[in-house]
Amino acid sequence: MKKSFLILLLFLFVQTAFAQTKTITGTVKNKADGIPIPGASVIIQGTKNGSVTDMDGKYSITVSTGQTLSFSSMGFTTSAIKISDNTTSINVSLSEELKALNEVIVLGSTLRATRKELGNAVTSIKAQDLTRAQPIGITSALQGKIAGAQISQNSGDPSGGFSIKLRGTSSILGSSDPLYVIDGVVMNNSTTNVTNLNVTSGNSNIQIGQNRSSDINPNDIESIEVLNGGAAAAIYGSRAANGVILITTKKGRSGATKYTFSTSLTTNSLRKKVYTNLVGKQFMNPLTAGLYPINNASATPTANTVNVLGRNLDTRTFDVTRHDYQDDIFTTGLGNDTYFSLQGGDDKTKYSASIGYMKNEGIVKNSDFKRLGTKVKLQHEFNSKLTASFGINYINSSSNEKPDGNVFWSPINSVIITNNIYDLNERDANGDLKAVELGRINPLSVIETFKITQETDRIVSDFQLNYKPFKNFTADFIVGVDNFNQKGNVFIPRYPYANVNPSFFDNGYVSESSNKVNQLNNDLNLRYLWEINPDYKLTTSAGYNIQTYRDKFFAVEGRDLKPFVETINAFNTLIAGSPSSGEAKYNVWGYYLQETIGIKDKLFFTAAARLDASTVFSKENRSQFYPKLSASYVLSNEDFMKDAFVSSARLRGSWGESGSLTAIGPYARFTNYATGNLVGNTTFTIEGNKKGNLDLRPEKSSTYEVGADVGLFNDRINVSLSYYRADIKDLLLPVQSAASTGSTNTIQNVGKMNNKGVEIGFKYNAIRKENINLDLSFNFSKNKNVVTDLPQPRFQLDSNPAGAPVFVEVGKPIGIYYGTYYARNDDGSFLLTPSGYPQGEKGNPTTGAAQRDASGQPTGTFLNKQIGDPNPDYILSFGANLNVKKFNFSVLFDGVQGVDVFDADYRTRQGVGTGELAAKELTGELPRGYIWSIYQIQEFRVVDGSYIKLREVSLSYSFGKLNSFFNDLTINASGRNLYSWDKFTSYDPETNSGGQSSVAKYNFGSIPIPKSYSLALKFQF
Repeated sequence: MKKSFLILLLFLFVQTAFAQTKTITGTVKNKADGIPIPGASVIIQGTKNGSVTDMDGKYSITVSTGQTLSFSSMGFTTSAIKISDNTTSINVSLSEELKALNEVIVLGSTLRATRKELGNAVTSIKAQDLTRAQPIGITSALQGKIAGAQISQNSGDPSGGFSIKLRGTSSILGSSDPLYVIDGVVMNNSTTNVTNLNVTSGNSNIQIGQNRSSDINPNDIESIEVLNGGAAAAIYGSRAANGVILITTKKGRSGATKYTFSTSLTTNSLRKKVYTNLVGKQFMNPLTAGLYPINNASATPTANTVNVLGRNLDTRTFDVTRHDYQDDIFTTGLGNDTYFSLQGGDDKTKYSASIGYMKNEGIVKNSDFKRLGTKVKLQHEFNSKLTASFGINYINSSSNEKPDGNVFWSPINSVIITNNIYDLNERDANGDLKAVELGRINPLSVIETFKITQETDRIVSDFQLNYKPFKNFTADFIVGVDNFNQKGNVFIPRYPYANVNPSFFDNGYVSESSNKVNQLNNDLNLRYLWEINPDYKLTTSAGYNIQTYRDKFFAVEGRDLKPFVETINAFNTLIAGSPSSGEAKYNVWGYYLQETIGIKDKLFFTAAARLDASTVFSKENRSQFYPKLSASYVLSNEDFMKDAFVSSARLRGSWGESGSLTAIGPYARFTNYATGNLVGNTTFTIEGNKKGNLDLRPEKSSTYEVGADVGLFNDRINVSLSYYRADIKDLLLPVQSAASTGSTNTIQNVGKMNNKGVEIGFKYNAIRKENINLDLSFNFSKNKNVVTDLPQPRFQLDSNPAGAPVFVEVGKPIGIYYGTYYARNDDGSFLLTPSGYPQGEKGNPTTGAAQRDASGQPTGTFLNKQIGDPNPDYILSFGANLNVKKFNFSVLFDGVQGVDVFDADYRTRQGVGTGELAAKELTGELPRGYIWSIYQIQEFRVVDGSYIKLREVSLSYSFGKLNSFFNDLTINASGRNLYSWDKFTSYDPETNSGGQSSVAKYNFGSIPIPKSYSLALKFQF
């Protein structure tokens, strides 16, 4: 009996043990959006036994009743659940952790990592921070929000282009704009002129037109990551030297369909006027405004002349009434932006769709920009291993434009170069506006009769496959398409008056052009996550990218127009060189391998390499190797930091190489020939006198960065510090050659320069209570650019209509102004002529030393030196966001300091008698002839372009759930570019007549950036 009893007890014990041990399965998801979390740890508390979720967030683990499972993942809070007798499956939803170091960052088309793993500073911007102040495009939405970024709007035209420089200028001939990637699609952000073809104007081909980023609706964006320096070197290689902007758009989510409808009304108006000191007043006006000599220096002076620097100037005067031309050309433009979207789906299929229409009128009369876009995104999970998504975004944008800067007949320039003693609204018997002085066209004729239009049809589409053949391995394949057709039409009617400057206005002008761009990229990204044990984790990434680019440009220009016809068929005479056409093709491809080692969730090492190639260069030079190394050490995970007030802290460092392909076109390495005719025979000449060079290589940047990220008081205060240095070599530059070679220059890899600087980011959650929350942010960055090597000590970049002497010089920042300057006394005051006028410095041009004659006056040749620097000393921004119950108030200031602008408008106003100095001459505050004495001194035109702007201000109220249908109604009042603290001599120190790719900054008739007020309603249901 005793033996049988023991056997029974043993049997019952075994049965009980087996009953208490079981296998638990389930899925771990993100609570915010229901997306599975791969690599999440599932650990039995009190043991080292555990499991890791696969790429679908699924896990399986053997446990006993009464034990507790702990679910954790980087970037999410930890959840613990106790096992009961009847527990067989546990599905867990983890909340995103607020700590900054655990934030998940987008690094490439489908690559993700937590911030703590990265050795680079990366800026992340969420949807709500982009659209508070109703921005027109994504670039304006980014202003003031990125440390180290100088984001400038080059023109106040409704479709005006933007320039973005991340950590300074990185190329002399090429663009410094970053690479844009939207949902894995490499986006074309080029600026191609189709309305100012420059054949007739004689101006250099300076483009201040639209960026194609203006086609993207900010309301469609979920988040943006900005990668500075070498952070994206392995992923994008030869396209990453200027940084990368990664845009993620909104997508479908599981659950009931969510609808959003918003609409807004905007007003645009001139922020400030200039030269108002003479408007509406009668002054004794000099007939020649003190500018033009009546004869040569040897002519006999009369009672009506004054001698200034050897010239006799006419000083006769008469009474005039002055007009405010600004009231004639500027207006208050209206805008509206209407948007509707839906999001929904289930565990298998998710969908999102949107449609938006925006129209924005400019502050120059009869100008506007319109954008109609519709976007659809679908995602379907076929099974546990295969998921596919498809997205398509169609955009139609159009604009009614007026000539912008760099042409004398633009409305702004026509006003600047015309004395304001004429009534622009006067008409002749036929109803035509009368001409103005010097044969210049009436600015109002440009506004009323010029028809300049641009239209773009664009499709941005992506197809993606996500395949998970086995646990912790994923393969992502992407096909991205960016195609657009850009059309431009210009009609300038016959001018009703003869001898107009430019002369082609006499007979009218018409042009039609098209620019077709086809861009395709396909990427394969492979990723394997290997958690060796809870302390060691390896992440291996590998893949390839292939990009093809094709464009075709065609243009026709004609003059001598037929009556009553406004299309391209109106011309009787083709302009020389028309029709013209061009075609460009190139391919870019590369392969990369990246390995990240994580040790105890506090020490991370990353090594990567990429082999890249581009058909822009010859076979011998097209393949380039780009390595990358980085490390991150999370100090706050050490035991000695646990009780400190420092809630998160890490040190980071990185080094990487990347390239740039923007300095030359696909065929620049070849010698191109043009045909001609000589005595009836066909001739060939080198086009542009530029000889090819088959030995060209891509420009290359080697960047290292060190920094720290610190969070204090449970991350209520977050500080990010970075120091970087980018050494750029193999800069592509024109090198002069002897005319006997049949050319005057050739492109070579001969330049070097570097950028180095600091970036500081500061965020402070000053108040965190149930009904009130206040966040403050501050960004500061300082970049120093130095050109370190050139084929010659100094050379001038291409000239421009403003006459800006833009130079590149060894040992100096890129794009300095180098020209004539004032003669000064030792105390810095002007050295005046015996007649009391300022004058230019003279001396020995070989040594650059100033010289004085016996009377102490300058003698010798006019000297040149650096008279300005367009590169800012530093960039800063400050923002605040306050929530009080259902109210939200936000404000953002940003600006640049230490910028010099070559302001041609300021000089011209004085010359025609409407400027500030001209007024002082007329009132006797300055001696007659003062303007003439300084008019040819180039330093006179260099002015301070520093500014701090009230960039955004927004006030909104959320009513919350109104009824069973409306989940929320939000009303928002906002403003943009409302005020500028600056000393600029013209309209706006931010604009740049040089356009998107200019290394310098100058002002020559650019449309000023308007101040805008918006009222918006947003419904969610």
